[in-house]
Order: sequence, then structure tokens, then C-alpha cells
Amino acid sequence: MDILEIEVTNMIVAVQSNLFSISEGLKEKGYTVVDLYTYTKPIDAVIYEGGRFDFSTITEENTSSNMSTNSRSSYGVFILCSNGKSIDEIDYMLKTRCYSSFI
Repeated sequence: MDILEIEVTNMIVAVQSNLFSISEGLKEKGYTVVDLYTYTKPIDAVIYEGGRFDFSTITEENTSSNMSTNSRSSYGVFILCSNGKSIDEIDYMLKTRCYSSFI
């Protein structure tokens, strides 16, 4: 399986509520998108915008290893700043859990 063919239907991505276009784009690509500030169950990734991220928004309930949402979440919550990134770039980063390619 190609790295870009990773199934995303079980990946739960918490997104800042003001990032509507990113939320919609991720839903169209098959991700389960939840609100960063109100969702209290395990998540695989966080997408935020701005210069700083408030890590207190990620709680123990969001990272519980015995309730992981997919096999890759045992690596923790992937945190991604959306500044200047297209939906395709964000999709690639979520699938690879990498901020940029090494090529």
C-alpha cells in the first residue's frame, strides 16, 4: 500500500472552530472532524492556526492509549499548524505524520 493510500476514515482530527474551510476539506477527504475545544474523546491529530498553540486544550481523555481511534494513535496526538498550508498539504501531513517530505 502506498503511503498516500492510508485509510483516513477512522482518523479523528480536532480542528479549531474558526477553520471552517479546513474542516470541510478534511471531511470531504474522509476524516472525522471534531471541534478542538469541546470534543472530549480520543483524537489522532489537532489542527490549529496562529503563532502559538495552547496545549491545555489536549486533555488526558483526548490521548487515552486504551481508547485509541486507530493503530497509529499510540504515537500520540499529531499537532499541525495550518498557516499557509493547502488542504492537500494538510492531508499529506496527517497521512504521513510528517511535517514535510525529506526529498
